[in-house]
Amino acid sequence: MFGFGKGKSKKTEEEKRAEGMPKTKKVQFDPVPLEKAVGEITENPRAILQYKPVNYYATKDSFLLCVFYYNNEYTEIYMRLEYCVNDVSKGKSPVFTIDKDLMRDILRKFGQNIP
Repeated sequence: MFGFGKGKSKKTEEEKRAEGMPKTKKVQFDPVPLEKAVGEITENPRAILQYKPVNYYATKDSFLLCVFYYNNEYTEIYMRLEYCVNDVSKGKSPVFTIDKDLMRDILRKFGQNIP
């Protein structure tokens, strides 16, 4: 009757699968235009390692948020990027499937380690 919910894009099966994972982890990078980041990561997922980590509490005005969705064994890992301005998402990337080695390398940039 009122058309609520119309215009929203349907989630892909991969997005639904990612969001259904039992664990998530978020890290932030210096702001990079989302289109540029998606293009580089689509071509080579390890391109994300060139981005500079940023402390969320020091830079809330704009940043590139990287969200990991994963299972307890790290056998299934998804990654999504969001460009945020003043803690509001201004755009999301598609979901990327990555391996444990790439997730480990990204988190090491932030001083975090996974088994």
